[in-house]
Amino acid sequence: MPSAGSVIGAWHPKTESERQLVRSQLERLVSDSRFTASKRYPGMLQYIVEQTLRENEDSLKERTIGIEVFHRPPDYDTNLDPVVRLCAVEVRKRLVQYYQSSAHANELRIELNPGSYVPVFSEPPSDAHILQTPLANVPSIQTPPSDVPSIQMLPADVPSIAEPVSQSKRTEKIYWPAGLIVSGLIVVIVALGARYGRQFNKQRSALEEVWSPLLTSSKPILLCVGGTKMATLAGTQLIELQSGADDDAFLQPFANRNDFVPFSDVQVLSRFSSLADAHGQAFRVQNSRTTVSSQLREGPVVLIGALNNDWTLNRTSSLRFHFQRPVDSNPVYWIADTQHPESHAWQVNAQARASDVLKDYAIAARFTDEGTGQIVLVAAGITGSGTRAAGEFLTDEAALKQLADSAGADWGKKNFEVVLSAQVVNGMQGKPTVEAKTFW
Repeated sequence: MPSAGSVIGAWHPKTESERQLVRSQLERLVSDSRFTASKRYPGMLQYIVEQTLRENEDSLKERTIGIEVFHRPPDYDTNLDPVVRLCAVEVRKRLVQYYQSSAHANELRIELNPGSYVPVFSEPPSDAHILQTPLANVPSIQTPPSDVPSIQMLPADVPSIAEPVSQSKRTEKIYWPAGLIVSGLIVVIVALGARYGRQFNKQRSALEEVWSPLLTSSKPILLCVGGTKMATLAGTQLIELQSGADDDAFLQPFANRNDFVPFSDVQVLSRFSSLADAHGQAFRVQNSRTTVSSQLREGPVVLIGALNNDWTLNRTSSLRFHFQRPVDSNPVYWIADTQHPESHAWQVNAQARASDVLKDYAIAARFTDEGTGQIVLVAAGITGSGTRAAGEFLTDEAALKQLADSAGADWGKKNFEVVLSAQVVNGMQGKPTVEAKTFW
């Protein structure tokens, strides 16, 4: 293994002695209190490190880890059971915390980058060596050779400049090494300042502004997706669910018959889960029909789908724009505007064939739920095409930038709600268009 400080960045052990050094560091990590409190985190870390040392990095996939480490069946659903992603987030966080301690600053580093299950090995940062250069290593001023003529004494009546010159040389000899150190420090500080100044001054993108409250939360995001109603709840049970029931026992008989998720909702779920995973944010996926109100208070919530997601209808009912159900057997649904309650401009026949729906409408919103105190993000259309359009809008930097430009200062801290429309051809929607928007 190269000496400390001679290698910067990723390093892959090639010899058995180098691999043993990694295993020794692994033992230090899993023996630390950050890992000993759990069986999952050290188990996953040991597995991915050992597989990497054996050069089996290609096998470090989510499903493989779920099967080998967490004993999941080979055909388990990684979207509904994100145990590997959740554990990776915790392992990554604990590794960062471990190496932030000055007691471990000079140890071999094992890190896990977001979006990857392959650990990275590297040696301690060598920046400190620049700041710790001993004076003995700095070249000293050499005295002139003996054959160089010395300065001759001037006549007494000529003003003497010999003493100032001599004093200048002594000063230079005393302070020049220290000046070199100070100059080096200045260069290092300026370089680091430029590097991190660019990082801190970098303006966040519109996408980051929208998602930041969710992606920076210390709690996992609840991705609550709508289901296809194969078995219905009685009216009193639905009222109980929406009014805050914490006991979900009455839902269990329906669970197996309500696990069917529309493909449009799955597409949006895939967009959102990929975004969360790329930022190292933990999340869990649940069917709206088995989600109870207490779970909406545990952290940020993303609601996907409208007519198949009772929680979307429930949590958006008090907003300016909300979904309106027909009062009779009329299958036409619309997005109502409390400021213009007479208008039914944004309406769709929900029972029409996909090929007959020419335009769909959706709500994309982010707001703080007054009932739970949590951030809620909504991507919901009257039909599946609208839901897809809302999901596309909420992950499109250009579209969100236009929204930001119309919102004014500090828009990232505001609640917002947008009504979208999308042309539909043979069941597939086109680019979403903003019909109306509001900020508060």
